[in-house]
Amino acid sequence: MKWYADTPSRRVAQLFADLLTVGWIVGWVLLGRLVHELVSALALPGEKMDAAGTSLSEKMLEAAGRVDDLPLVEDGVAAPFTGAAKAADQLAAAGQAQVDAVADIAIGLAIAVAVVPVLMWLMVYVPLRWRYIRNATSTQRFLEAGTAADLVALRAMSTQPLHKLAKISDDPVRAWREGDVEVVTKLAALELKSVGLSAKRLAR
Repeated sequence: MKWYADTPSRRVAQLFADLLTVGWIVGWVLLGRLVHELVSALALPGEKMDAAGTSLSEKMLEAAGRVDDLPLVEDGVAAPFTGAAKAADQLAAAGQAQVDAVADIAIGLAIAVAVVPVLMWLMVYVPLRWRYIRNATSTQRFLEAGTAADLVALRAMSTQPLHKLAKISDDPVRAWREGDVEVVTKLAALELKSVGLSAKRLAR
């Protein structure tokens, strides 16, 4: 796989773009994590409510048990304590529900903050990057297979803009068919330049 161009300026630009992409991803992930932490902090009242309700329920049930154990005390005396314990359980459940809701919101917001910008960038950058890698790799394989300039020049005539071809020859197709070495070499060099490969590869 040909990941980077031979030409220094284009290679530096590609490296910078790749590093920028990594930095973009890391930055948004860290921001998403920060959002998650900030929103999760809103669950603190719910956690306290849950803890207080649970503690109160345990104490009311304990009190109800002690009242039931007292001699000469009717069974119904413990009922208020039991009712209070049930109310405390509801309070604890409400607090836990609040905690769960905040947790869901925190996760959702964190994902939205981190994923949406990253996906938007990758949807643009990855296809462009992949297109370069594919073109550069296939062109390099043509040269390594011994096809030299001929096939690369043919590819140039099918991919390069007409105004660039016209600068090389008024009839590049005819020149290619006739094996005009100068025109073929220029066409191949044009194609190599477009994919960031050095024209020196033609001499290998």
